[in-house]
Amino acid sequence: MPGSDRQVVQQLEVHKEELAELVTAMHFERHPELDKDYGEEGRKKCYEDTIYHLDYLEQAVRVDSKELFNKYLGWARRMLQERDIPKNDLVDNIVMLREAIKKTLPDGGASSLIEYVNDGLSSLQNTDTEEITFLHKDDPYYDEAREYLDLLLSGNRKEAARLIETLVDDGTSIKDVYEHIFQKTQYEVGALWQTNQITVAHEHYCTAATQLIMSQLYPRIFAMEKSDKRLVACSVADELHEIGIRMVTDFFEMEGWDTHYLGANMPDSHLIQSVKENDADVLAISVTLPLHISRAKNLIEKLRKESEFENLKIMVGGYPFKVVPDLWKKIGADASAGSAYDAIETANKLIEK
Repeated sequence: MPGSDRQVVQQLEVHKEELAELVTAMHFERHPELDKDYGEEGRKKCYEDTIYHLDYLEQAVRVDSKELFNKYLGWARRMLQERDIPKNDLVDNIVMLREAIKKTLPDGGASSLIEYVNDGLSSLQNTDTEEITFLHKDDPYYDEAREYLDLLLSGNRKEAARLIETLVDDGTSIKDVYEHIFQKTQYEVGALWQTNQITVAHEHYCTAATQLIMSQLYPRIFAMEKSDKRLVACSVADELHEIGIRMVTDFFEMEGWDTHYLGANMPDSHLIQSVKENDADVLAISVTLPLHISRAKNLIEKLRKESEFENLKIMVGGYPFKVVPDLWKKIGADASAGSAYDAIETANKLIEK
């Protein structure tokens, strides 16, 4: 990160709470009816939302990507819109955030941040509300994926598990089940929550059920012949989303790698110890939320400082790396992968080098 951007980030970190308090005060002063309707709880929610906006703005500056902030605003706009919250509420909040930055931060830092905010406000003028779906009728196993998802949404986990077991028994490869059923239905569940068609409880149930059904396939997966290639995989500290990196790890296991999956929210010290103990050739790190990019970067910096990891290859993946294609370089990784198949191919190339 250039020195000027580093200074801007430092200023933002120092003034973040002050900015959120100022935006909240401005919002309720200009909309006095909010106090009557929502009171102190509404002020607290406005403050928390503003902190969240600032966290995403900070990460966007850290990696020099206005698109990262714009994507977040687009997601927030659609999520609020589907809950009958006018888009102007979000726009007003971001406009007030711009005013607060001008009043609070030094000129240099303010002007840099305002560029990001202005670009974000422009992106909010896009009124595109096309349907969000990850299940398409011409996809392989579309009917099976649709049936699987419908069973989970109706709370019928046992029937969903039986569907998968039957498919595998009839010759469907486990990789195809992962790619075309598990992965796509998980994306679809996220889209259904964003568009307010299911609750958080539905989302959590579908994810937990899929993880359980995946585990029921493990006797088949772990029975496959193994090579001497070793992978350690995890989600970065504070990251609670783990099903994606778990799927990737299982793909490596099916390719004969000796894998060590550490799950989500793995503290750096424990992760580093596991990499040592397992003599890993490749470390795969998953980041789902852009808010955790810095944690991945800090972890990689710690690993690079230890001479015994000189030959360790570090691969990253997750949503932020799709939005910012060269992000993996900016945080010091050796490569990024957009899918499980891509991850395996990339890892093999890395260790060959």
